[in-house]
Amino acid sequence: MRFTIPVVLILLSFIRPLPADAESGYAVILLYHKFDEPGSPSTSISTEEFEAQLKYLKDNRYNVMGLPRLVALVRKGRDIPPKTVALTIDDGYGSVYRHAFPLLKKYGFPFTVFLYMEAIGRYPDFLTIEELRDMMRYEKATFGNHSYSHRRLARWPAGMSRKEYMKRLESDLAQSEERFRKILGFDAELYAFPYGEYNRELVGLIKRRGYAAAFTQDPASTGGFSDPYLLPRYASVGSWAQMDKFRDFLTTEPLNVDHAYPPYGLLDENPPGRIEGRISEIRTYKNLGIYVSELGWLRPEIDIDKGTLKVEVKERLRRPVNRIGFTGVNHETGRKATYFYMIILR
Repeated sequence: MRFTIPVVLILLSFIRPLPADAESGYAVILLYHKFDEPGSPSTSISTEEFEAQLKYLKDNRYNVMGLPRLVALVRKGRDIPPKTVALTIDDGYGSVYRHAFPLLKKYGFPFTVFLYMEAIGRYPDFLTIEELRDMMRYEKATFGNHSYSHRRLARWPAGMSRKEYMKRLESDLAQSEERFRKILGFDAELYAFPYGEYNRELVGLIKRRGYAAAFTQDPASTGGFSDPYLLPRYASVGSWAQMDKFRDFLTTEPLNVDHAYPPYGLLDENPPGRIEGRISEIRTYKNLGIYVSELGWLRPEIDIDKGTLKVEVKERLRRPVNRIGFTGVNHETGRKATYFYMIILR
């Protein structure tokens, strides 16, 4: 049975600052999709690159933690152990079983697969029921829900009423949960948003249905202060699977942004007028900046006393989805720190 807690939205304040220790207080959640599928260069990683990453984690004594344990720490607002990493895989392609699973067992690492439930056991490129059940025998493997249809659920279709839209979301969740339970024999407690896209309606529904946590594809690390329903992940695919990028992921700290405008999800006003974030312990950081996918890097107004970064945005945004990022460099550790979230045009 799932358990519930009150959802923590971006706009709430948190009181736990980042520890000064360069290697404590945060986790890097890595995201993979396909393995050794050169026909899908933007979503695949070679077996050689994947094993090099696992070996790096082993040789450098990273704390590769099971996702359920990490979620429990975040939900309780606990400090995260030094050098913590969690491994996740989205969709459930057959190449996970053929190429990734043997290496994960070789290195003895825990991992979580988020399953695209319509495809599992049905579509040729995806896990068969037998393969999935074989993976379930590995005690360090866990599984989560990745929707039934794998549609861009967070994009509210034009002309659709709120009632119709919520019915669409509820139907997809109900179908995925029913099939997940039928195949795996238990309820999913973790959910990964299809395409990493989310809005306030979808997040609220995930929370109400009793999930313990939900996962995005926002490129940032996780702190004890993070929202358990918007946990970020670094996608180690394509050019981002290279070792220099991998090491960059591992050494990027989470930035504690305890207020952001506009709020995540569907954009209420376009243009938004301003982009603003309030950073906890702002004096810890230098080289502060704001990034918007459509606009690139922007030079913010900084108010140290209020702890805020702000830029004016007076032109309409045109991309269906934008990621907004707040970045800085921790002058105590010398490490980059980031916070990203998503806005979606109606």
